[in-house]
Amino acid sequence: MIVIAFCIFVASAAFLVPALDLTGNASLLPVAMLITMMVLSVFLVLSDIKKALNNKEPYKPSLQSPSRVFGALLSVFLFVTCVDFFGFYLTTAIFVPVAAYLFGCRSLKILLISDAVVVAGIYLIFGMAMAKSFPMGSIW
Repeated sequence: MIVIAFCIFVASAAFLVPALDLTGNASLLPVAMLITMMVLSVFLVLSDIKKALNNKEPYKPSLQSPSRVFGALLSVFLFVTCVDFFGFYLTTAIFVPVAAYLFGCRSLKILLISDAVVVAGIYLIFGMAMAKSFPMGSIW
């Protein structure tokens, strides 16, 4: 966990430099998120060190299922590829319930409601309020 937290801290610091060069309100969200990630990574290191000092049990690997990690990485790659073909909104509308189902949500009602809330929220916040456009797919 310490290595992961260190990587998060370094990557956030690296992205913070160009984020600070943004002008006006465009820099507020990225800078706030990157600083928050840096602070949370420090908390992660401290809590992991504290847990290690207090732990008397034998070491257990924190990664119990490497196939899940590779599956998550594959799903990110698949999502990005599908955005190029089908567009952001359609891909997000498909991937949100699929990801929730794979993470254990089996209620159709919750899957549909969460899908609608996420896609509508992204559209209202970024599409309408911030007037940002998302990629349109080449097929759809």
